[in-house]
Amino acid sequence: MGNLFSTYLLLPDNAGASFLQEAEIDFHPGESFSFDSGENILLAGGFASFIPDTAFPLSSTLQLNSDRGLFSQDQLGRIARAELDRINSINFRSYIMEADNRVCVIGEDPAAVSNFLDTYGGLLSIEPLLLNGEHSEIPTAAELTFNVDGSGLRLEYVVRVPIRNDLCTYCGACGPACPEKSISPDLFLDFTTCTLCRECEVVCEPGAIDVVRTENRVMEVPAVILLDGVETDLVEESDSVYHEKDLQGYLKTLFSCQIDEVVVWDRSICQYSGRFGVGCTLCLDSCNFGAVSLGKEGVTIDPVKCEECGGCVSVCPTGALQNGRYDDHSFTDFIQSVDLVADSTVVIGEEASLHELWWQTRGKRFENVFFLEYSPLQSLTLFHFMLLLNRGAGRVLLLGDERRTAEVTRQVSFANSLVASLFSTSERILFCGVEEIQRILAGEVQPAALSHKNEQGRFVNRRCALSEDLQSLVESSGKVAEVHPKNFISFADLVCDRDKCTQCLACLNDCRIQALGADKTQLTLNHIGSMCVACGICVHVCPEDALHLSPKFKLNSRFFKPVEMARAEPMACKSCGKVFGTRKSFERVMAILSEKETVDTSHFEYCDTCRVVKLFES
Repeated sequence: MGNLFSTYLLLPDNAGASFLQEAEIDFHPGESFSFDSGENILLAGGFASFIPDTAFPLSSTLQLNSDRGLFSQDQLGRIARAELDRINSINFRSYIMEADNRVCVIGEDPAAVSNFLDTYGGLLSIEPLLLNGEHSEIPTAAELTFNVDGSGLRLEYVVRVPIRNDLCTYCGACGPACPEKSISPDLFLDFTTCTLCRECEVVCEPGAIDVVRTENRVMEVPAVILLDGVETDLVEESDSVYHEKDLQGYLKTLFSCQIDEVVVWDRSICQYSGRFGVGCTLCLDSCNFGAVSLGKEGVTIDPVKCEECGGCVSVCPTGALQNGRYDDHSFTDFIQSVDLVADSTVVIGEEASLHELWWQTRGKRFENVFFLEYSPLQSLTLFHFMLLLNRGAGRVLLLGDERRTAEVTRQVSFANSLVASLFSTSERILFCGVEEIQRILAGEVQPAALSHKNEQGRFVNRRCALSEDLQSLVESSGKVAEVHPKNFISFADLVCDRDKCTQCLACLNDCRIQALGADKTQLTLNHIGSMCVACGICVHVCPEDALHLSPKFKLNSRFFKPVEMARAEPMACKSCGKVFGTRKSFERVMAILSEKETVDTSHFEYCDTCRVVKLFES
């Protein structure tokens, strides 16, 4: 290595594949990479935030592993191609949101509202409203109500409209007829001087004047500014309402910006039921920016409010919320493609942290250490840690400050407690700073892997993958661990009262992650503990109150297999013998109908086909 910046380039070959080539570049900070060869570069090692305007993606993962690791050319090639595949798989909605300068300004004093119009009228598109007084160009609103409507506000109010312009012929008769001179030449009726004598109505032949006429109006605007003196309890709390003292904060929002909808939601495996308003709400509880909301349609992520902190992604037990820059499927494919060395240490960090580590360790190389860029660090989950430990990693070091990553810190704590209970070993997942990581990598022997390298099958979703990896660890340890998870870890055991259960199977409808299942031939209700996320929807919908969740569970072989919770006696057709339900369901229906004297229940003991025959015969 000389005094130039050294990196690796992934280049296409003539056979339609790719190869890796080492290169030294005459690079100067603030400039982009430049190459004399004019090669069609697919990927290069480097730091994207520090090296701008490249026509190809840069990978800090490739840069760290080539400069600070001990990998062969073939291994680095696999890393580069895995990085390129991951980058090409990134798919989320991105667009430019233009500034919307429409605003409703509400005041008590006509002079104050008029002054605001004069000051900011050239910058903002202002809809002014008065709550008191009169002004010829500003309507005075009565019965004003506010409703939050999406990301803006809907205002409903009443205004006086005494003169109808569509009927007025501007004959001028009303002006002289008014004893108070309350009607101006621009047809403004000043109610502060008007005595409601109605002389103007008498002289108006077209009937254009009605001094008590009002009109209901609706205004939809993205923001409202309340001038000094307006009651603060007039509207409910909303990010779209500003007070005059907060005017600078509102003006800062008036710029065009790029919106990246990085947090992606998958309804098909989300365990929140908008229909019942119950279920898993961990994403809502984890968001400190008000970007997550729950409604009838399920989970909504407001991309304007979202800070991409990753907290909601980290706590999501099913993977319904994903980090669009590095989703679970891509992570799994990447780790399987690079083929981790057994007993290796995996160092994970965001680009800035890896850049600092690279900067501080010039001339050093670390054996059996794999460096991985992942951003944001807080979107890591138990799934990621278990996958790495099952692919040969003996230890995972997170390059960052755990005080900034509260959600993932809890995930790390739980992962370490699981590993300790199964293998009686020290913590395998640690938060470290740059200096601490250097000491660890230089002074310690990497711990042995917890199990043989487990190759996972086809990726389905986060929960299925986590279940498979946990099962592998349990089988490798040969132990049983009893776990008492905290409320932020979505595991639980489900208990069913067999005497109450009628096999109605209502509990299955909203179990989208398929922790609950039924065998229609055996008439059994089954539960897979490792798939259950403790959302409680099944408990809520059970009409017999037969289900309840237990906050503790045992990690054993039984935890990963369908366990029979209830079995029903079949209800067979009295005529043909076909099973068409359960005995308990039939008896329950009969008990209800027995109270209704006019209902004939004689044909209920037959299947659908035979029932029709019996009805026609009778």
